[in-house]
Amino acid sequence: MDQENFDQGKIYFPTEITHQILHVLRLSEGDEVCVLDNRGHAYRVSLVGGDGSLGLEGEILSSTPVTTEPDTKVSLCFGLTSRDKVEWILQKGTEIGAAAFFPFTSERTLVQSTDLPAKKFLRWEKIIREAAEQSGRGLLPELNPPMTLAGCLQHFRVLGTRLLAAWEGAEDHPDQKLSRILTGKMESLALFVGPEGGFSQAEVQSMQECGGELVSLGKRILRMETAAILFPALALQVLDDL
Repeated sequence: MDQENFDQGKIYFPTEITHQILHVLRLSEGDEVCVLDNRGHAYRVSLVGGDGSLGLEGEILSSTPVTTEPDTKVSLCFGLTSRDKVEWILQKGTEIGAAAFFPFTSERTLVQSTDLPAKKFLRWEKIIREAAEQSGRGLLPELNPPMTLAGCLQHFRVLGTRLLAAWEGAEDHPDQKLSRILTGKMESLALFVGPEGGFSQAEVQSMQECGGELVSLGKRILRMETAAILFPALALQVLDDL
C-alpha cells in the first residue's frame, strides 16, 4: 500500500483494492485484513466501512516488522516471451523472493520490441502486488520497463552488481556450479535467463566482457520459464537466504 493511503491511524483503500476486499474476498465491516506498507511493516487492520464506490476505510490495530525479505537483493533478468510465461515468471519470482524484474529483448526472444502498452504494464504490476500479498513479502518487487539485453547489462555494470547468467554450456565446467560460485553474503545479485532459443555466442561473450559469470543450473535443459524460477530459488538457497 502506498504511503499516501495511511493517515493518522487509518488506511484508505483505493477503489481496486476495495473491489478485491468486497467482491473477491467478500469481507465486510469489522473483518480484519493484513496490510503491507512496502517499507517492511505489516499492519493488522479492521475494516470500518466507507463508500464502496469510492474506497473503504480501515483502522490500524497493530503493526509488526516483516522478516520475510532476503538479505540479498536479487534482480531477475529474463528474455521477453509470451504473455502467460511472463505472468508466471513475475508471480512465482515474487513468491520466491526476487527484489526486481528486468525483462529484456535479445537476438532470440519471441518479442523483439521494448515497447509495452501501459495497460499490460499495469497488469504486470497487479500480478506482482497480489503475489507479494499472498506470500507475505515486506517489500514490493520493482518492475522495470523492457530494455535491450545490452542496456540491461550496462545498467548492472554501472552499478557494480555481480552478474550471473544461466547457460547450458556451463555444465561442462564443474567450477561454474552455483554452489562453488556463490559463497558468503552479498548485497545484490543480477541473474540472467535467456529466451527459448538461449543466448547466442556473441551475447555470451558480451556478458563475460561485462564481468558476467556463466553458471549451470544442472544436467538437464530447462524451459526458459522453469529456469527463470529455479535460478533465483537455487541462488537464495545457496546463500541460505530462501
